[in-house]
Amino acid sequence: MVEGKEQPGSARSGDVMGERDSDRRDRATEVRDLIDEMRVEYGMSEGHFSALGMLINDASLAADEPALRAAHDGLRRLYGQLVPDSDNLKVAEHRGRLLGQIDVAFWALRRLPSGLELNLDPTGHAARFLTEIAQEPGLSNEQLADRLKVDITEVSRVGRKLLASGVALRTKQWRHNAWTITPRGVTCLEQAGLAEAQVSGTD
Repeated sequence: MVEGKEQPGSARSGDVMGERDSDRRDRATEVRDLIDEMRVEYGMSEGHFSALGMLINDASLAADEPALRAAHDGLRRLYGQLVPDSDNLKVAEHRGRLLGQIDVAFWALRRLPSGLELNLDPTGHAARFLTEIAQEPGLSNEQLADRLKVDITEVSRVGRKLLASGVALRTKQWRHNAWTITPRGVTCLEQAGLAEAQVSGTD
């Protein structure tokens, strides 16, 4: 361990980022290995499709671009190698399932934070909204309006934008909305340089 004065939260932030980078490398490798297994004599079992679907879903939730690209590109190559055969219903089924997973990976890539054009202004309502729900999940519209010093209409407008971008989740608790941040939202905060606020709120 290197001696010296550290900034508060810097070690934790580094650990969290290191763990995320490691997870992403491992997931991308797992995706490639799985697709390689499916390529061997077209050994596509129900287990292969299920495992790959789970990996794509996890990668989408975690905004894991390397894993999503590995899935999208690998599946496209696999689909191209699977020659249509009108006499083989299993081949037709496999091609259909591959197309479905290609589409899911494609749209997950399109919805990554880098492609959402949120352009978070650290002092803007969207960034402050995300920061608040990262620090305290479950905040209601009324609580957010009070903290952001805006009216309910503005909270609803910003919330709809964040919801559509996949960076926030809204659930119903009694008669009130409850907001939480998604892994994709955490990535957005990191890209906007607001990761410290989020990390300190998870202690």
